[in-house]
Amino acid sequence: MPLTGAQSILKKLLPGKIFRFVYNLASGCYVLWVKTLDELYYFFAHIYYLLANDRERLAKIKRIKKIRKYSMVGRTGLFRTHDIAAAMEKEKVDGCFVECGVARGGCSALMALVAADHDSNRKLWLFDSFEGLSEPTAEDEYQESLRYKPGNRSSDLVAPGYCLGTYEEVESLLFSNLGLSRDNIALVKGWFQDTLPEFRRKTGPIAVLRIDGDWYESTRCCLENLYDNVVSGGSVIIDDYESYVGAKKATDEFIESRSIKTELSFDGRGGCYFTKP
Repeated sequence: MPLTGAQSILKKLLPGKIFRFVYNLASGCYVLWVKTLDELYYFFAHIYYLLANDRERLAKIKRIKKIRKYSMVGRTGLFRTHDIAAAMEKEKVDGCFVECGVARGGCSALMALVAADHDSNRKLWLFDSFEGLSEPTAEDEYQESLRYKPGNRSSDLVAPGYCLGTYEEVESLLFSNLGLSRDNIALVKGWFQDTLPEFRRKTGPIAVLRIDGDWYESTRCCLENLYDNVVSGGSVIIDDYESYVGAKKATDEFIESRSIKTELSFDGRGGCYFTKP
């Protein structure tokens, strides 16, 4: 949600319960507004690309419309995820697609649709606790010094158990609703620290690593375990980089510790992405 400076002031002035009520009300109105704008965009974009006979962009809109209600990622974030996956297919970059933090499966399904429509037989590995968010740590606490900078959302605005999607719900979306092949998609249930050390050897090369774990420990765990599998020219997406201070801190620390020479790009709604040198 925007106006993070105002949020900071209200958080100091208002009692906790009142702040929570005001925040939830404002968030609900903001989400409704964004969703309304998105629906209008998809409607008119569909018509425009249809009339222009732009098959590639029309296919993109159709894919996103199929999965958008299963994702909390905004329109620009979905576009960026789609375009990165599509670029890997066009450039025939080796490796699987991986998402850490599947929730209800929207972005995972979008990448799977891209792969299926390109007949690449590309493998997807999807990791999630399927119990919602884990507990934040001290690294995820609000930092006053970051009020007007990226990474300024307080961890107390979401809580353990949020962003929940069940294994059955994601399975139903992928295989029943969208009719995708089970042969190319693996769902792995468990906390990242328990599953990734084992499965990093099984995933093999990675073309796209999408990380949506919100917290510092989750983001750092995904990078530590899977970044080395990302191929040169592959992409890493950090969904929460500009939204949660822990995700930003974990990413910045990891890039610095590995002396990775790359440039971060931003999707306009809180996420960042970069190419592995």
